[in-house]
Amino acid sequence: MNKRLLTVEVRGAHAEPDWSKAVAQGDGQPPVLPLVCQSFRTGQVLMLGYVSAEAWQQTLQSGEVVFWSRSRAKLWKKGETSGHFLKVKSLFVDCDADTILALVDPQGPTCHRNSETCFDEEREQGGFEGVAPAWGVLAQVHATLVQRAHGSDPESYTYKLMQAGADRVLRKLGEECTEAILAAKNLTITGDADEFVSESADLLYHWLVSLVALKVEPEQVLQKLRSRIGASRRVAGEKI
Repeated sequence: MNKRLLTVEVRGAHAEPDWSKAVAQGDGQPPVLPLVCQSFRTGQVLMLGYVSAEAWQQTLQSGEVVFWSRSRAKLWKKGETSGHFLKVKSLFVDCDADTILALVDPQGPTCHRNSETCFDEEREQGGFEGVAPAWGVLAQVHATLVQRAHGSDPESYTYKLMQAGADRVLRKLGEECTEAILAAKNLTITGDADEFVSESADLLYHWLVSLVALKVEPEQVLQKLRSRIGASRRVAGEKI
């Protein structure tokens, strides 16, 4: 294949799956390998599907996950009927070259039950908290704040705060910084972390609100932080 046509970066232990290890299906269907989809924002495992060699090539070319549907015996681009495509950020091939991991940006619910992941409980039951890594909560809160900013709940505190303008948002961020510091000082005296934990949560919430209000993506901050791992600080000459 002409590499200039590819839109997706393949990383990991191998640059290409080993199709000699693909599982034969019979009935004239092509052999397939498993492909795990994981949200690049939250770290949630979204679904498991199977890809044939042709589905793999179409995924590379289109930048959206294409599976081989074993039940329908045909190629299947996720989202072709619902519009909930899985846009690929990166593809990883594992050490045995027989399993693929796709970091994706889901364009809506992944599961046919209209839930974020195929591994959670039914949405009305509250979902399965164990699916989302702890730090993925920040991404989930950020996504909710974006919805609030667009008026999904005009009575919410978030919407009213953002409607008050950037200056008000930033003043609240400053207030929460001060309250978190005072709670930290209390922790050194009392040994009780509850207040500091609560104020830290408030601080992170208002920090995320400020990102939304200022139209800065969390990924921009994370990329900057990641770039400092092992790097010298410009002023103190210290590593992170």
